[in-house]
Amino acid sequence: MMAGAEQHGRVEDGSHEAGQIALTPQEVTACCQQLVARGEGDQAVSLAIQIAQGTQDVALILAAGLFLVRFTPRHEVVIAVFRKALLLMPEAEPAMASMRGEVKIFLAGALMVAGEREEAMALFMDVARTLPEHRVLVGEHLSMALLEAGLADQAEQVLLAWLADGPPSVSLYNNMGCALGRLNRSRDALAYYRRGMELSSRHEAVSFGYAIALLKAGEYEEGFARYVRRVPRIPSLNCWFYQDLPRLTNDVPLEGRHLLFYQEQGLGDTIQFIRFLPEIVRRAGRVTLAVLPSLARLLRESYPMVQVCLITELLDHPERVAEYDFSCPIPDLPYLCHLRHVADIPAFSPYLEVPVRRREHFARLVEQAVAQGGRAGGHSPAGRRLRVGLVWAGDSRSSAQDVAADRRRSSSFAEMMEALGPVEADLFSLQYGDRRGELEPVEGQGAVVHDLMGHVQDMADTAALMESLDLVISVDTAPLHLAGALGREVWLVSRWDACWRWGDEGDRTPWYPTMRIFRAQELSLAPVLKDVAVSLRRRIAEG
Repeated sequence: MMAGAEQHGRVEDGSHEAGQIALTPQEVTACCQQLVARGEGDQAVSLAIQIAQGTQDVALILAAGLFLVRFTPRHEVVIAVFRKALLLMPEAEPAMASMRGEVKIFLAGALMVAGEREEAMALFMDVARTLPEHRVLVGEHLSMALLEAGLADQAEQVLLAWLADGPPSVSLYNNMGCALGRLNRSRDALAYYRRGMELSSRHEAVSFGYAIALLKAGEYEEGFARYVRRVPRIPSLNCWFYQDLPRLTNDVPLEGRHLLFYQEQGLGDTIQFIRFLPEIVRRAGRVTLAVLPSLARLLRESYPMVQVCLITELLDHPERVAEYDFSCPIPDLPYLCHLRHVADIPAFSPYLEVPVRRREHFARLVEQAVAQGGRAGGHSPAGRRLRVGLVWAGDSRSSAQDVAADRRRSSSFAEMMEALGPVEADLFSLQYGDRRGELEPVEGQGAVVHDLMGHVQDMADTAALMESLDLVISVDTAPLHLAGALGREVWLVSRWDACWRWGDEGDRTPWYPTMRIFRAQELSLAPVLKDVAVSLRRRIAEG
């Protein structure tokens, strides 16, 4: 695709780090991807923007633009880059018509996700009309743009029309499977993923999408067997424990082996699946967990029978490869433990530990906050009120796809408090990261929410704080899993295109029996938050 963007041109990179090095389009792509692999995504995006701004060479601009499509949520930048490329591509040259059409498709996709839907549709339809050879490409990008904009129902209609008129395409089938999955029709999605795999059995995105649809439909045996075929989502695939150690499978005898399990994907995935670790420990000789700092202390205290280290400690010591027999991402644990059906999920009991001293420390902090809040508010309510923890947003993301997903799952403090309104309960923020700062401008408007997160260093502290609360209300992010793993009462405010682990419907989940699911029916979380408010008042009234 867009082969012309790879064939010519050099650019003088003006950044001090690069030292005035001339880059070809291929080198631009490689350099930016290497920065991402090293965890320097912001620098990669800055470099791509600088290159696009500093050259008149279309090939270089397109190389930068195609990188930015994937790795930045700044749609206005992507739009500007592709507009610049179009301006530099002469309309009068017939040889450029095909490439201009492809650039218009990418521009239209960025416009759609940015909310400029009228212009986006006009561009898509113009290319489909004037360049019939790009019809399939238009359908692929138009449907994906609609999906990223949160318009899965419209994507389904577009895909039905494109597939009816042919020719078939792996990406069209994949996008239809994705659309139906987001519409919580996972079983309908399976047939389209299968058709995609018939056209290309090695297509990684289709295989992974099929795995997720199977899991969401509750078909765990085949779902997890396909899920473990994914390429792990870790900062760099060049790390020695991925490259130089064989990946553990469920047919390997574990006796006497030293196994290295490493964190992959989000914190919530690790919390959800770590419950299977004791079974592996019973069968294996030695087990080491490599995780991020926010989970290390919690897992050391919960699983003293294993060694817990930081991933960063391992990365700098490739010579340690000889210590281990196999490595494995932590989310593979259900597959390794032969989880085949929803009914096979082990009977639940809380599986994370909070030391008594830390629990008592946070209990005192909670009591002090309640007492001070009562004095500040000028009231002294009779008896102990319900204590409710709130999480309104997920962690910040960097890639365009992850940012789009986070926008679908996250609310804001103002939106959550507007929906909940005044309640006879003591509210506590459990919000972490940059979004914690949203507390300040709203508190002056009468919303009283205690914030003890300044005392919280990691998930071990968050767990201790949760132990002093009666209920946690959270969007789909790591503290939700933490509350569920602790056996605390927890309400999930789920986005409309629910994550696979919550299934297509229902208000309960076998993964966390103390969880209740409130499912959004539209892009905004505001309506479902009002449902949460009604249930909260009922919960308070029941005592």
